[in-house]
Amino acid sequence: MVMDQVKIVTPVGMLGYGYSTELLYQGLAEGASAIIVDAGSTDSGPQKLALGESTCPYESYVRDMGPLLDACWHHRVKILISSAGGDGSNEHVDELVDIIRLYSEKQKYKFNVVYIYSEVDKGVVERAFDYGKISPCGAAPSLEKAEISKATKIVAQMGMEPFLAAIEKYPNYDIIIAGRSYDPSPYAAYCYSKGFTNMGNIYHMGKIMECGALCSLPKSKEALATIWQDKFEICALNPSSKCTAHSLAAHTLYEKSRPDLLPGPGGVLDVSSATYQENGCRCFGTGAKFYPSKFYTVKLEGAKPTGYRTVVMGSIRDPILIPQIDVFLQNVKTHVLSQRDEEGCDLIFHIYGQHSDDFIESKETMLKQEIAILAEAKAPSQNLATIIASSARIALLHAPYVNQKATAGNFALPLNPLEIPLGHTSEFNIYHLMEIDDPIALFPNFHKVVGVAETISRIEQIQVQKPPKESNGKPTGKVQEAANNTPKIQSLEDRVPCKNGKVYLHSLAKIIRSKNAGPFEITFDIIFHDEKALNQVKESGQLTAEKLAALYNVNPESVIACMYFEQANAFKFTIPRWAPSGGFGEIDMHASQQHVPLMFVEI
Repeated sequence: MVMDQVKIVTPVGMLGYGYSTELLYQGLAEGASAIIVDAGSTDSGPQKLALGESTCPYESYVRDMGPLLDACWHHRVKILISSAGGDGSNEHVDELVDIIRLYSEKQKYKFNVVYIYSEVDKGVVERAFDYGKISPCGAAPSLEKAEISKATKIVAQMGMEPFLAAIEKYPNYDIIIAGRSYDPSPYAAYCYSKGFTNMGNIYHMGKIMECGALCSLPKSKEALATIWQDKFEICALNPSSKCTAHSLAAHTLYEKSRPDLLPGPGGVLDVSSATYQENGCRCFGTGAKFYPSKFYTVKLEGAKPTGYRTVVMGSIRDPILIPQIDVFLQNVKTHVLSQRDEEGCDLIFHIYGQHSDDFIESKETMLKQEIAILAEAKAPSQNLATIIASSARIALLHAPYVNQKATAGNFALPLNPLEIPLGHTSEFNIYHLMEIDDPIALFPNFHKVVGVAETISRIEQIQVQKPPKESNGKPTGKVQEAANNTPKIQSLEDRVPCKNGKVYLHSLAKIIRSKNAGPFEITFDIIFHDEKALNQVKESGQLTAEKLAALYNVNPESVIACMYFEQANAFKFTIPRWAPSGGFGEIDMHASQQHVPLMFVEI
């Protein structure tokens, strides 16, 4: 029997980041029948795949899983978790299953756990390569066959089909733990299994919900979705946040190369005709379409170790050295690396703070000026990386420079040990699409009963109580306390006004953000206050591929997207990344602080 509606609660956009149990249970009180949480991303770097690390510490997963398992047992809600451990490797799937087992044995619970693997045999990838069935994803370079064997492991992003196959095979499941997944897949699969077959609607809902209530204003964690055949509604469970038409539309294009066409396994989600309607603090979405591709493709992800890394950190205040710091650091690098001719050795400096005479207007400003420097050394062994970092630290401390007066030392060192070994460094080397014939074949599923013996009966479903209310009707506790402690800060317009009768772009926008769109692209979103502001910017002609490419020092021909998206009062601009995210020399893993130059475009 097809239900009229289904409700899903997502307590946080990333398992292991923490959430409010109070707000989770508020979502259950409103009728959620499933808890769905994403656990993975390429955002935090390649080390998960290359080195077997997880996004969060083991203890964070144990903490977050406890309340979910309590809810699953006592209230008979389903749990679906995707991309276990961050990378979705088989090892991390097994780790989450074991956390469930241990907690179940302790609490006297018993669960039917289904788990789905996503690692792909390298022989399968090599054969697909030989048959020409592998192509770059976005701005990724073409794959060289040798890189397949260099990857520590390779995972594929599953669509909703492996989830549906597991649900059909084990209809009495309590929990599904999946390997690497396309983020909306578990949401779409759960809805589809309940008879909601409008693919555009359920994939669109999943695209928004996989980040929890990041789509709310101000952004928060815990979200509740209600799904009908032709629409969905998103509610931020934090009482200080609300979902609006523009916040949902803005989040639809979040971390994607384009705002309108969102490719995934087996097809493309087209949100260009989607509409949004506010309902108090909640918001409806409808109208998205899903178009199947001629060939079913899955995204492959792989990473490899590339050496070892050691870092040195310190600062410089000398007003004579700061203006010539670029030349000084280049001389240090040349000196250090000339002593090491081994292949694979490198040295990079990251400068934090202003280091130009243009910013020094007075003695008072000069006295306050200080720059931080992070020296990052790479080598084939940890010992050699530390030797290079030590040589760099000594040169930073004692090398001469023009007009030098402070001969005791140039470099303030705050930490001991002076050199800090960081272990392996790694990089993404596979981020490609592979054409497949069967969307299920790569993703085997398994079943395991965990917990206490058969004789222990399951507690019957009980009435979920809403959080206690104060006399004013607002929830009590830390959630509301945090909402009441928002500081008042002077606006950027008041601090740095634009001159010459113009305005800075940030004054016309309520959101300006940058974000990885996978490990090889950076995408920028500008969400304007209203249609009038959007049109003002459009008429100014300042947001063109040529001008923005110059702003970020890239070739205009390499710009991947540069377009307005009127339904969200938005503009999107996507460029190739300076290097695959998380590798040696990384400056911004999430690319979340690259938006600043956009803020000060004059309109």
